[in-house]
Amino acid sequence: MLSILICSDFFGGGSKCYAQQPGQLAGDLQVNSYFFMRDSTIGASNTPLYDNLLSSDEVWLNVNYSIMGFNAGVRGEFFHNSNLFDPKGAYSDQGIGMWYLTKEIKNLTITGGYFYDQIGSGIIFRAYEDRGLGVDYALFGLKLDYKINDHWKLKGFTGRQKNHFDTYKPDVKGINLEGDFSAGKKFHFAPGIGYMNRTISQEDMNLMVNSINGYALSQRFCPRYNVYAMTAYNTLTFENLTWYAEYAYKTHEAEVADSGRMEDKDGSVAYTSLTYSRKGFGVTGQYKRTEDFVLRTSPNESLLNGVLNYIPALTRQNTMRLLARYNAATQYLGEQAYEGDVVFSPKKGLTFTLNYSKVDKLDNTNLWQEIYGDVEYSKGKTFRPQVGLQSITYNQEVYQNEPGVPVVKALAPFFEATYKFTKKKSLRWELQYLSTKQDYGSWAFALIEFNIAPKFSFSASDMYNISPNYEKVSQKNHYYNFFFGYTQGTTRFTISYVKQVEGYNCTGGVCRYEPAFSGVKLGITSSF
Repeated sequence: MLSILICSDFFGGGSKCYAQQPGQLAGDLQVNSYFFMRDSTIGASNTPLYDNLLSSDEVWLNVNYSIMGFNAGVRGEFFHNSNLFDPKGAYSDQGIGMWYLTKEIKNLTITGGYFYDQIGSGIIFRAYEDRGLGVDYALFGLKLDYKINDHWKLKGFTGRQKNHFDTYKPDVKGINLEGDFSAGKKFHFAPGIGYMNRTISQEDMNLMVNSINGYALSQRFCPRYNVYAMTAYNTLTFENLTWYAEYAYKTHEAEVADSGRMEDKDGSVAYTSLTYSRKGFGVTGQYKRTEDFVLRTSPNESLLNGVLNYIPALTRQNTMRLLARYNAATQYLGEQAYEGDVVFSPKKGLTFTLNYSKVDKLDNTNLWQEIYGDVEYSKGKTFRPQVGLQSITYNQEVYQNEPGVPVVKALAPFFEATYKFTKKKSLRWELQYLSTKQDYGSWAFALIEFNIAPKFSFSASDMYNISPNYEKVSQKNHYYNFFFGYTQGTTRFTISYVKQVEGYNCTGGVCRYEPAFSGVKLGITSSF
């Protein structure tokens, strides 16, 4: 807390002093340090980090300050030999990665600098950060939020998307109107409409024209500087029932098709979810159809670069190591997805969970299917076991861009349990098995974790390629992980020795390739 004493002397009338309201300072720190130890048997080799550099650091230091109706923040970012943005490279730079200033003036809130926000569920625009995936889609510009009345609010923004310590050149503008009101005592509505416009830069346009001019005459077209995207959505709540529906459309623009060439196409997304819940029972159903809905700062960008929107994946977010090995990345060019989830607790301490998800291309080619079920039982506060089974079908050729590889079919039983010795001491263990003849073959995984709340955490695990596919790997390998964590107040220190198989790290349908890793990881997180 900071107190300010302000004194003035008006026209020699004597000095007058008054105390200003104290300001509030808060912030957080995250440090990731890696030490690379070459291991050619698992593919952790032949990159600059294993051959020469041997270590890397990633640091985010965020500070926020509020005073006199103003809110301000700044974030320093430091990347030294980081492979966060290029898994097989090493990126080094540092500077101010984000800053903002916000002021509320009655019903109007003004934000300048970098900001995170979205329209609806994010289908036509979402500015967000996910450090685990190496993405930061903050918009740098101006945002205005206006509260029209108790039921309606309006939002508008303009800016450019962040690109490390610079911005992409194309301009982005948007407006969003949202409501919140009830009809009678049982019905509640939360409607919204949104609009987004991206204007391409001349530099990006020149690159597009050069590419298109290299096509056959019948495949050429005149690219457009502007793309416009619109959405309408609503959340309806009636007693125990919640229904969300959204439809989005974008105008014609150049996009990179499956062929690798640019094509001039418009696009659409239809998404809906229906949830019913009461004590001891809940069921959710979701549906999504996506067709040619690519929104980037320009068609020249690829992978996770310059993405302006977020289309949610209708698949279960698994957290266990083997169950999360395969994930369905959102297919912006076209997919049709279904998901159903049921949670049933017939009595206290006993819970059944069932989940089914399916993703197809628009020509009905199956990309993904998951059938999942588990049973969790709690015996008082001492012992809580869980047992379950996952069955998946995974189109590796599409999701990992590996032409000619077979579809992965895998079955994964698992067991997890937590036993509390006292209020502070607990033991948790996991046993998982993934059976498949494709990709790397079958895996076994075991973990044991001991916690002494609130300060200490210890764990050891092994992921073993127990029955490998020798067409892809030459030998069986162990992937060990030894972990120690210590928490003091709001600060947490971690150190781990890790061997990690290559794969994809996914969150909500957004995926990033991670190469094999061998070495030591250090981490610090703190808030103040």
